[in-house]
Amino acid sequence: MKVSIKHYIILILIFFTLLPFVLLRIIAYPKIQSDLRTVIMDNLETVGNKQADLVSSWMKDRKTDVIVAANNPYIANSLKSAGGDDREATEYLELVVSEYGYKGAFVCNADGIVTLATSEEEVGGDLSGRDFIKQAMQGKPYATSIIPSVIALTNEFDGKEVGLPTLFVSAPLKDGDTVIGVVAFRIHVATLSNLLQSQKFGKTGETFIVGKDGYMLTESRFSKNLKKTGMIKTRSALELKVVNPDNGKLTYSVSQCLKGKNGSSSKGYQDYAGISVLGVWRWLPELDWAVITEIDKAEVYGVAYNLNTLGWVLLFGIAFPIVFFAYVVGKKISTPIIELTEATEKMSAGDLAQRVNVNRGDELGVLATSFNSMAEALDKKTKEIVESENAYRELFNALQAGIYQCEPGVEGRFTWVNKSCAEMFGYASPEEMEGTKVKDIYVDQADRKKLLDKLEKDGASKDFTSYCMNKNGGKFYTERTSHLVKDEKGKPVRIEGVIRDISDRKKKEDDLQNESQKKSGR
Repeated sequence: MKVSIKHYIILILIFFTLLPFVLLRIIAYPKIQSDLRTVIMDNLETVGNKQADLVSSWMKDRKTDVIVAANNPYIANSLKSAGGDDREATEYLELVVSEYGYKGAFVCNADGIVTLATSEEEVGGDLSGRDFIKQAMQGKPYATSIIPSVIALTNEFDGKEVGLPTLFVSAPLKDGDTVIGVVAFRIHVATLSNLLQSQKFGKTGETFIVGKDGYMLTESRFSKNLKKTGMIKTRSALELKVVNPDNGKLTYSVSQCLKGKNGSSSKGYQDYAGISVLGVWRWLPELDWAVITEIDKAEVYGVAYNLNTLGWVLLFGIAFPIVFFAYVVGKKISTPIIELTEATEKMSAGDLAQRVNVNRGDELGVLATSFNSMAEALDKKTKEIVESENAYRELFNALQAGIYQCEPGVEGRFTWVNKSCAEMFGYASPEEMEGTKVKDIYVDQADRKKLLDKLEKDGASKDFTSYCMNKNGGKFYTERTSHLVKDEKGKPVRIEGVIRDISDRKKKEDDLQNESQKKSGR
């Protein structure tokens, strides 16, 4: 299939113009996207680890607060002087609660009975069965997980509610080396939730804590949306189990944490709302908490996705003008070349009247002008040659002798004969004789071979006599002069010759010979 040079030029222009953009899309974009993902995940891991460290540090501070309170002499004296004035101890606890944002504080004796509290309703209560009292009585500070309250507490709506998420830290109250009671602080979980949500990152990023049973212990940043969708009734803490809604199993980050593994995911996984997110998780074994930091994958990789879209838009947006420009330029460059090519092909087929109409001031214009000059000169010269050839043909046809050209070899054919040659062998015209086999004019085929051998050896033969026959079978004597034409490599190309009918001469010679023989016999 022949492809036009115009198409080649257009394709080359398009290729080299679009090549930088294609390379940018194929090579540079994936590298940029990969680097961007690395930076994003590094930042996310930094945020996640800071959040986990923040939770751990915050809980240590709460334990420190309760230990400091347990070492306060007013608190110890309140137990030692049972029934005495506890006003200073109470004021101290109220100050701590007010200054540090605790939900409440109380003191229990060795039997677990509340002897002093910031809320008078709690005084006299028996807490001996609670873990944070038992653990502290063993002589060590202790922090519970986030659990539902067993008494009515003021919630975020200023109402009283049992089961409100709460957290206790406790420390032993000692007299020397003897544990005589426990100091405990009730922590408002909203304080921890607000602390985690204060570290905002992106529109969809959040950090939350999950307990070992898979339930969220702090508030989700998107609790309002979760209420609207019916996933929770009041709050996320202690109500929302962090599972993949598609299969009901714990989300990937939570399941990894509960196995005691820290890690991150840059590929993404489904969160509790069924959204694909990137995540970082840390397991805090001292608290049995999983600190999860997540952000929507679409938001994080939005820049990369936008860059991808921009790359395609840029590529296709530029492609159409480039294609149009390449078409116009390619056509302008190729049109004169195509005209020259078509004219050359027609000239090679014999149409020497071809000319090209290219009016340009560049090299193509010079080439077109030169082509027209060459074509005109060639046309003129060809006409002169044709006229000369016609004159020679008329001359050859006017001659009484036959002139011919034929192929070399025994099976050779006549390629050209003059009129006299055709008439000599009974043909109405030279065209009728041309193409017939040369050997068909010989009565004795040995004569043909003898002539060919002579020509092969000497290159020419003069006055070669043979007995021939015409088209209708009439026989006559001929005499010819021939020569063999060879190419530059010495290969025989054709045989040219002049042939005459010598039948009359031959008859006269035979008559004279017979007459001479008769005289000699007398």
